[in-house]
Amino acid sequence: MKILKSLVLLAGLAFITMNASAQSKSIMTPEQISQKETDKVKKNVTGVTSDQGSKILVVEYDHAKACNEAKAASNGDKAAFKSKKKQLCARRDEKIKTILSTDQYAQYTKMEETHKKNSK
Repeated sequence: MKILKSLVLLAGLAFITMNASAQSKSIMTPEQISQKETDKVKKNVTGVTSDQGSKILVVEYDHAKACNEAKAASNGDKAAFKSKKKQLCARRDEKIKTILSTDQYAQYTKMEETHKKNSK
C-alpha cells in the first residue's frame, strides 16, 4: 500500500513538473519574438542587408511589445485583442514596407500570407 501511494505521488509530481516546464518554454519575451521574426524575414526574403535587418528588428520589437500590452489591456477579451492586433500588424507592415525594396516587400507579404494560412 505504501508503495502504491509513493508511486501515485511520484507520478503526480512528475506530471506537475512537466506541465510547468512546458508552460515556461512557451512564453517568449519581446526581444526573443522580435529576433525570431527578424530571422524569419532574413530567411524568406532575399537580399536583406544588415542595415535592413537592424531596422526590421526594431520594428518587430516595437510590434511584439505593443502586442503584449494590447493582450494585457484586453483582459481576456479575445475579440478586442484580435481587433487591436490586426491594427498593430498593419502598422508593422507599413513600417517594414518603407525598409524593404518593392521586390523584397512582395516576398515579405507572400511569407506573411503563408504564415496566416498555416496558423489557421
